[in-house]
Amino acid sequence: MEISFTRFRVYSECPWKYKLMFIDGKKVPLTAPSSLGLSLHRALEAFHRSRINELDNLIDCYERLWIGGGYADEEEKRRCFEKGVKILEKYFVQEQERRSQIEGIEREFIYPLGAHTVRGMIDRMDTLPDGSIEIIDYKTQLDAAMDPAIDRNLQLRFYGLGVRESLGVKPALLTIHYLASGKRDSIPYDDSGEDDLKRRIERAADRIDAGDFTPDTAFCPRCEFRAICAHSVAKK
Repeated sequence: MEISFTRFRVYSECPWKYKLMFIDGKKVPLTAPSSLGLSLHRALEAFHRSRINELDNLIDCYERLWIGGGYADEEEKRRCFEKGVKILEKYFVQEQERRSQIEGIEREFIYPLGAHTVRGMIDRMDTLPDGSIEIIDYKTQLDAAMDPAIDRNLQLRFYGLGVRESLGVKPALLTIHYLASGKRDSIPYDDSGEDDLKRRIERAADRIDAGDFTPDTAFCPRCEFRAICAHSVAKK
């Protein structure tokens, strides 16, 4: 089977949630934060691919690719749209101060792992002034406190391993860029845990392939399907 970080993360949270999403096809409803986040991601991809480094171009990309679903009403939609403009204005200013060179936008990696295939998409890959590689993932949370360190470090390591295995490049720095706050959270890439991470990914893929979707109710209070899931212990 083919496994991505999202599939690996969801299965690690709860195998039954994985079944609901990727076997049964249940969709997580759009919300104001998720719609805004998707709009920002799409705008940044289009902006950097255009190679027109002008603020007006960035805002044009945002307006053109804006997702209007998931909002409670027109007022919430308007507030979120304006918030997105401010986030992108801050991002543009920060970009003018960076000394790195963009090497890839939405860069895909793919590599074999046992009987399976690992695939992923990196928001951005930069070459730093010293020639080393930085992997960057965009997040739209207000700050790092909303993103548990264990989760973000696992994601960064997953991407770092993907670049190493697929592209033959050992990244020096793994970074999450929190767009709303402008904060960047970076860790050096440590390859000492590669074998353990490979085993974890392969074990999850093996269990998915075998149809093991035993529910884990510890995640129920945070699950988007808690109100409809037959195994939920947090219906409200």
